[in-house]
Order: sequence, then C-alpha cells, then structure tokens
Amino acid sequence: MSLRDLQGKWRINSLEIDGVSVPAAAYVNARISVDGDRFVSTGMGADYSGRVSVDDATAPAIFSLAFEHGPEAGNINSGVYELTEGGWRFCINMSGGPAPDGFTTAPGSGRALQSLVRE
Repeated sequence: MSLRDLQGKWRINSLEIDGVSVPAAAYVNARISVDGDRFVSTGMGADYSGRVSVDDATAPAIFSLAFEHGPEAGNINSGVYELTEGGWRFCINMSGGPAPDGFTTAPGSGRALQSLVRE
C-alpha cells in the first residue's frame, strides 16, 4: 500500500467514535478527497484540509493527517489503515497521540473508526 492507493474521492460508509456508532444521517454528505499528498474533508460540520502521509512499512500501515485549514489547523492525527476491494478503513487517534495499534474504539479512547468507499 502507498499514498498512490489512497488517491481519489471517498464517501464515508460507517463511523464509530469512542465506541459509539454514529447514525448515518450525521455523515451522509461527508467526503474525503486525496490528491497527491493533500487531503480535503467535507460534510462533517466543518471543512478540513492539509497534508497526508503514509508509512506502509508497518503492519498495519500508518498514516498521518497534518491539518492546515479548519478547526483542527495545526494538529496532526495519526492512524492505521487498510485498503480492501473498493474500500478504505482506518482508525485514527483524534487527540494527536500515537496511531492506534488496531481497528477498535472504546469509550474515552479518543479514536474514530471509519469505513469509506470510492465514489
């Protein structure tokens, strides 16, 4: 896997935060686009953008989002990710700490687990 594999437009298919499934109505218009090393996230109450980087030498692969615009500007969130046939799944530490070691969330974990599909 590489940054090249994440290129394109993605629609959120499911979302769990701190162990709680988020109702689909909350992210029905949410999208993430990756173009080169840039990402844009829209439709989750605010727009975010910045740079994305990956480290595919680890298992699971790690990625980081360096926010440059939006409410998270100046923050870096790291996570683990995997690509499946037509899908992208990731678990991210929303508090700026190290990437999770797996694809789980729990109450108070500060993690979000998202599944996305290509548009």
